[in-house]
Amino acid sequence: MNDLFDLSGKIALITGGAGLLASEHAIALAAYGATVIISDLNVEACQEKATELIKENVHVEVMQLDVTSKENWISVTQAIIQKHGHIDILVNNAGFTNQSKTSAFDRSFENFPLEDWNAIMNVNLTGTFLGCQVVGVEMLKQGKGSIINIASLYGVVSPNHKMYPGTGISQPVAYSVSKHGVVSLTKYLATLWAEKGIRVNSLTPGGIWNGHDGLFLERFKNLNPIGRMSDKTELRGGIVFLASDASSHVVGHNLIIDGGWTAW
Repeated sequence: MNDLFDLSGKIALITGGAGLLASEHAIALAAYGATVIISDLNVEACQEKATELIKENVHVEVMQLDVTSKENWISVTQAIIQKHGHIDILVNNAGFTNQSKTSAFDRSFENFPLEDWNAIMNVNLTGTFLGCQVVGVEMLKQGKGSIINIASLYGVVSPNHKMYPGTGISQPVAYSVSKHGVVSLTKYLATLWAEKGIRVNSLTPGGIWNGHDGLFLERFKNLNPIGRMSDKTELRGGIVFLASDASSHVVGHNLIIDGGWTAW
């Protein structure tokens, strides 16, 4: 059974390397033998994450990547191919969130600027599209590969708008729409490439605790069947599952790890 999860010799690229979850994905994949590259537009912050990972005996490579640039995707992918010979796992994790906001992320729908709509769409959805397109070409040459697109609760259901007033936290329209698009893109590519050896799936995290407290935390706990937010470590199993042969017949699936939020 252990062989099902073995990632020895696999090369994995994770985007959004400076964010909250990329380090967790890296820890999980490296623990099962993968060589991991984390990437971010902010390469200095990405390097800081790599330094933190070294303290946990997790060694990763760091590359600068602007996910909205096809040329940058091509250059990074080719650099990985030249160094390692192949690329086996892509985790499209980069995105604007409440931890990495655009300037008007908190605006109401009625006042939401087109500039912020475009910025969020460009990173969350177009960036995922470009990653799948560019890395997918290399995986098609290899005849194998696993792409994991990080979606969201709000790519499955609408935000609960009554949860946010008075909390200082918001979920803008562009975030929800972009994550719905990620789920749809995943299904499109999964059915297109399944017979060619490329498995494309998405992973939907629930609300990840990141210092939340007060009114928002209490409301969230009352609305979630499990009665709490997720710990960031609780996605590790899902990432390894989707990346490995343990999910060899899993195609176009959106793996939801949300404590039951979407089961109500």
